[in-house]
Amino acid sequence: MRRASVLALVLVLAAPATAGALSRRLLVNGDSLAVGTKPYLPRELDGWKVTQSATISRHAYEGADVMRSYGRSLPRVIHVSLGTNDDPRTVGAFRAAIRDVMKVAGARRCVVWTNIVRPPVAGARTCASSTGCGWSASTRSGSAPTVCTWTRRATSRVRRRWRGT
Repeated sequence: MRRASVLALVLVLAAPATAGALSRRLLVNGDSLAVGTKPYLPRELDGWKVTQSATISRHAYEGADVMRSYGRSLPRVIHVSLGTNDDPRTVGAFRAAIRDVMKVAGARRCVVWTNIVRPPVAGARTCASSTGCGWSASTRSGSAPTVCTWTRRATSRVRRRWRGT
């Protein structure tokens, strides 16, 4: 799981970018899974300033407040690794957390939210891996977010978007 998270983020961010496309600053906003990637991301993302705010047992609903605490210094790229500690039966609460994070990020930032895969809780799959959770164009005012399940094809699309090609 930790390896997949690091790999997905590295694939997106390692692509060369135009000078105006990215500021090469990254905020990692996460739970214990992000704690596990702490030693690896700065090493893998050479040339990036990586700021990490990762705490064991952080919940998805706490993500937007963490981002707000950075104020105007909130980096242009945000990697969110939250939701593992949340009850997968509370889909509405997870959707609200996503909307809040996307609202704080605004239309000019890139949010990479790592997929969550874990055993079911009380028979329910994790919301982030469930099609019932759903991301919609309404999560950002004025612009639809780029959201995808990480596959080679999706990674290629995101790279092209952020390179401006």
